[in-house]
Amino acid sequence: MVDLNNLMDYMPLILRLYFLVLFGLYSFTFALWLLYAYRVDVFALLNNPLPVNRLNQHQAPLYRLTYKLSVIGTFLFIAAEIIYMLTESSEMSYIPVVIFCVIIFMPLRKLQYFQRKVFMRQCLRISTGNYAVEYKFPDIIFSDLLTSYSRVIADLWLAGAILIYTVSEPSRSRRKELENEAIMSLIAAYPYAIRFRQCLIERAHADNETARFWSTMNAIKYLTAFPAIFLGIVGNKRMTFMWFLWNASSAINSTYSFWWDVSQDWNLDFLKDPLNNKSWKFQTRRPFPVAVYIFFSALDFVLRMSWVVRVLSEKHTSLFATDFGIFLMQFLEVFRRCIWVFFRIEAEASKTMAYLTVQGANDDVLSHPE
Repeated sequence: MVDLNNLMDYMPLILRLYFLVLFGLYSFTFALWLLYAYRVDVFALLNNPLPVNRLNQHQAPLYRLTYKLSVIGTFLFIAAEIIYMLTESSEMSYIPVVIFCVIIFMPLRKLQYFQRKVFMRQCLRISTGNYAVEYKFPDIIFSDLLTSYSRVIADLWLAGAILIYTVSEPSRSRRKELENEAIMSLIAAYPYAIRFRQCLIERAHADNETARFWSTMNAIKYLTAFPAIFLGIVGNKRMTFMWFLWNASSAINSTYSFWWDVSQDWNLDFLKDPLNNKSWKFQTRRPFPVAVYIFFSALDFVLRMSWVVRVLSEKHTSLFATDFGIFLMQFLEVFRRCIWVFFRIEAEASKTMAYLTVQGANDDVLSHPE
């Protein structure tokens, strides 16, 4: 039987994390392309300030900009893999990753400078749990995206620790010793703390009681993530009270988050009143049939509940404690978030009617599904 964990020998930790970033970037590019194909006005929804004539958006769609960075990142990833395979030195594979980071954050007026400048300002803005009123929607989208990358961000700390130790003592590997669960849990909790604070700010600026109520409920959703994160530090021993508490907190957070994904973020009524036939029909224009939303809602539920692998027998859970298992779970969460981003933007377009009007174009894709 093939040992799947051996596959990770061909991809050190830093490249696994880099792969997940590239996958997210390509997924976002594909989402933008598909949204553009259904003439969703992504420029308006994301408040993109690029100096592009809005009348000529069909000649310069936003997805082409993210695609360029994706391609550059891919070439650097291939270079990093080649370096690693030739030198068998994981520290050398950090160089292309650092180059990609420099390309994104460099202040030179090259390579989509305006887009990168907006991204850099956004990173600084949300790092303290804030958001700009005029950029509220894209700021929240990116902040939510970070929650799915929380474990990836935590592993970046581990990758840095491994690099420092490898350089100082290349003859040994102390990966397991360097995995400080307390520090990594604090890092993983930070994106949720950002969203929690944003919800509190949103609640403070709400115009009415209804808006304040839903902002509070959203804040509670992110608050339920903290027990699911921190109880894992002390709840690893099976069939103990803390283990049951850890799984219970994960169940509460996952169920609550799934309901919020479908009912609030995607603006679907399936779970609000499932016995009402009107809940299974759209009251506003949506580009896809109802069956598509049902399928991806079910997929979102399955991926949200991926934590249940912890309650399986030790024979089956051992895989998820390996490098391959950890990478697989991180990949599935990033994949789930990419689906969420697409339908979140699409739902916002349906609420605000942010659709492009192209004269002479076929409007069949915008027809109201039955």
